Amino acid sequence: MIPVKVKDIVAHIHKIANPGLALEWDNVGFQLGDAEQEVKKILLTLDVTENAINKAIKENVDLIISHHPLILKPIKKITNPLYLKLIINNVSVFCIHTNLDVVKKGVNFALAEKLGLRNLEFLSSETGSKLFQVAVYVPESSMENVAKVAFETGAGIIGNYSHCLNDYEVSGQFKPLPGSSPTVGKQGKLERVTEQKIEFFVDSFNLQNVITAIKKAHPYETPVYVVYPQERISENYGLGLIGELTNNSTLKNFAELVKRKLKAPFVKLWLADKELNSPVHKIAICGGSGSSLLPQVYGRADVFVSSGFNYHTLLDSKIPLIDAGHFYTENPVLENLAEMLSGFDVEIIMLSPEEHEIQKEIIC
Repeated sequence: MIPVKVKDIVAHIHKIANPGLALEWDNVGFQLGDAEQEVKKILLTLDVTENAINKAIKENVDLIISHHPLILKPIKKITNPLYLKLIINNVSVFCIHTNLDVVKKGVNFALAEKLGLRNLEFLSSETGSKLFQVAVYVPESSMENVAKVAFETGAGIIGNYSHCLNDYEVSGQFKPLPGSSPTVGKQGKLERVTEQKIEFFVDSFNLQNVITAIKKAHPYETPVYVVYPQERISENYGLGLIGELTNNSTLKNFAELVKRKLKAPFVKLWLADKELNSPVHKIAICGGSGSSLLPQVYGRADVFVSSGFNYHTLLDSKIPLIDAGHFYTENPVLENLAEMLSGFDVEIIMLSPEEHEIQKEIIC
């Protein structure tokens, strides 16, 4: 059996949560270790804390996969005892942060599943990527093959649909110059042709791969293509979610459900101008700190579940808020990560809530 290496794990996860989706300020990806290192055991954790590192060493873990980055800002020297402990014990570290927040198998979808939400839509279209429309002119006989390689490299995905394109019959002309090697026509002679113009949407992190694939598959020596930046949002990624409860609930009962499903020691409920028995059906969520998304929630949901709401956010909020804690709203994604890795012949272990540093917090 071919051994699994760190680079294999990284490449697989990046197909699901491409690093190009990470927000500009973030630092994601393979952060410490040897990409060629063989992996037999992986530890999944939200944070690379001292507890996580000690567990990794005790369990002979080869790779730690964490949600929050071990290294967020540039470092000038490596003297941190935690970094040194990882290096000495040959433990690699791979982090998936905001790129895991915005994908359909990521943090918010894991939270939505825990809370039993359905009919999900993104709360915000914010990601680290941009959307482009690519148009390429191709002989009709080659259209299917050119489209095929474009789809294989990530083009043509719109929401829950793949292989999306538009095509038109167009006419054009060209004159092959000296030094050219035309597929159609002869040097020095003006040639008129009928072609197909095919168009599809491409995310910025896939754009160069799509263009390279098109050039390789295209029958012409010099393919003609156009790239248009898009103002429209992508349906494929986003921050936060809005969903519906299967059955209507009250604020009080829903807050209790959140606490129970996330196994949180407590949740904080801000009523705004509502009562405990006020009905709720449409739920907005954001794993981690989601207060910046509140303007996107107003008028679209009955209550917002997230964490990190400060004093003035609570006072100014127009709808009820449930603060379930940064850790507890993100921790469900570890189960999704384990599922993503199920195809590898490796042992997966998780850092439990009891082992996480958050448990040092004391409620008086």
